[in-house]
Amino acid sequence: MIILPLHKKPNRENFPYVTAVLLLLNLLVFFGLQGSDGKIEEDGARYYLESSLAETEWEWFEQAVEPADRAHWQQYQEVEDLRAQGAPDLFLASYQAHVIEGHPRFLDQAEAGAFAERSSEDWQAWADKRREYEAILDESFSRQYLLSQQDTRPLTFLTHMFMHGSFMHLFGNMLFLVLLGLLVEGALGRGLFLGSYLVSGLAAAGLSLAVNWGSAGGMLGASGAIAGLMGLYAVLYGRRRVRFFYWFFVYFDYVRAPAIVLLPAWLGWEVFQFLLDSGSNVAYEAHIGGLVAGALMGLAIRRLGLAREAFLEEDSRREEDQAALREAREAVADLKPDRAKLKLRPLLERHPHDPDVNRCWYAACKLKTDDPERHQAAEQIFLIPGETPPIRALIVETLKDYRQQGRIRLRPATLLELAARLTRWGELEEASRLLRALLRTRKAVPGLADACLMLGRRLLQQSGMGAAKPYLEQAEARAERPGQRQAARTLLNQ
Repeated sequence: MIILPLHKKPNRENFPYVTAVLLLLNLLVFFGLQGSDGKIEEDGARYYLESSLAETEWEWFEQAVEPADRAHWQQYQEVEDLRAQGAPDLFLASYQAHVIEGHPRFLDQAEAGAFAERSSEDWQAWADKRREYEAILDESFSRQYLLSQQDTRPLTFLTHMFMHGSFMHLFGNMLFLVLLGLLVEGALGRGLFLGSYLVSGLAAAGLSLAVNWGSAGGMLGASGAIAGLMGLYAVLYGRRRVRFFYWFFVYFDYVRAPAIVLLPAWLGWEVFQFLLDSGSNVAYEAHIGGLVAGALMGLAIRRLGLAREAFLEEDSRREEDQAALREAREAVADLKPDRAKLKLRPLLERHPHDPDVNRCWYAACKLKTDDPERHQAAEQIFLIPGETPPIRALIVETLKDYRQQGRIRLRPATLLELAARLTRWGELEEASRLLRALLRTRKAVPGLADACLMLGRRLLQQSGMGAAKPYLEQAEARAERPGQRQAARTLLNQ
């Protein structure tokens, strides 16, 4: 079962910097520090095969494993099946070593002399080869810094969270880290988020050790800490309806539901897998520990008022705003400007530069020809920042409509800024109209010479001196700096 929350996009304001750092650390550890582990494991498997250690231990393993021990008996049968199918010797030896080291008692029994007398040459030969084999594997970064279930060092409680056993292991964890990090880091802030992440990982490791203490092997991976983010997410967002994608066997969909319902779904699935899939390489108990720790921290954070409510409410507010915008559009279509404005005023306060809100506001204001807010609505659109094609299209479209509606009543500074933008966009005819209006005014307009020079230069390139000359002459006459006058004069003399 996969459940992925997908209801927020990253932007400059909510970019999850700590999540990005955690992602980079995991990638650097896997591709850098763990990068040579594959070669070390291959060297170990080759020694295991060529030293006859594989043959010796497998003969002993046949004596140790029993059909009643279903998980290890099944692994024993898998190895035998692979041998019968002609699997490569090196692969078979590596798999045998993995099965043997995963058995909780075999190596201890062999060390105690259960399969050969400790005083015998056979046992001594085995012990020497086993030590040599272990020495080869001990060169592995993963083996040194994973969380051992028999001999745990304090440092490995932290290091195991940044290591992974395979690329797919890394990819799956990093996918959840990025998606959940965006949603949780913004709700907690960077410091609290990092602390909660690490505490979740420690709690996950603690429960895993409690369940598996004394067993062979160890644990690595960020999934316990990420499970903590899952618990935090569900509790922090609580009853707020969120969008998420789910995939359960052959069923999948993109739905909306209160975030808190994800907690029992996630936790129940992990408990189910833990009870059902005994002997698995997946540390379901660590996921459970992380989830519970994250949920408890989320509850404490909410009680203490440490969560960023504005961030949590952002998605709900966005949906409310979208609904209000739809109602405003319907009011405009029904020729009810007052009702539309009632819906739009709060939206304009929260989203002063939103193109859709401003377009609807202008449409509502122009329903009445004598509406004084029509000029303000047009000016608001003309000053929307940005150079994207949709914004350009909105500004040009609004300007043409506004001009047709009657007299233009805009501040000179707005007209000048708009003329400059239109010139940059190649809308030279519209820019010319605005500059001619500005040139008719008797008051000095700072920046007018620059705008005339810019338009004159573009017209010279596109249409020739005939079209450009009036603006270049105005630039020369109204020059505010010697450089402007010289630039205009140079162009006129071409």
